[in-house]
Amino acid sequence: MAELGELEKRHEDFARKNLRVIVVSIESPELAKKTQADFPHLTVASDQERKLSNAVDVIHPNSGPEGDTSAPTTILIDGNGTTKWIYRSGHVMVRLSPDELLEAADKYLPKKTS
Repeated sequence: MAELGELEKRHEDFARKNLRVIVVSIESPELAKKTQADFPHLTVASDQERKLSNAVDVIHPNSGPEGDTSAPTTILIDGNGTTKWIYRSGHVMVRLSPDELLEAADKYLPKKTS
């Protein structure tokens, strides 16, 4: 969960760009609530029924010590609900840094003009 801590630390940078970080995991709602308490500036959602995880095909059956895991995946969605970019590493231990996520948001999400 080190990556969640890194995202949490940068919450002000995401807020300045009007970005919300939503973390979806296949853990139970009870565990998701505990994770949410640890990272209050992120939105943590349980996908225990795996509806979203199956829809975006991130489940790795029997890949963890306690069963299935989900592949770390980053999806940028604009304000209209349109997927603008998807990042999935080729290795389960590799994730985007907050800087890389902010760069991707600058590149793939439209800038709001006043």
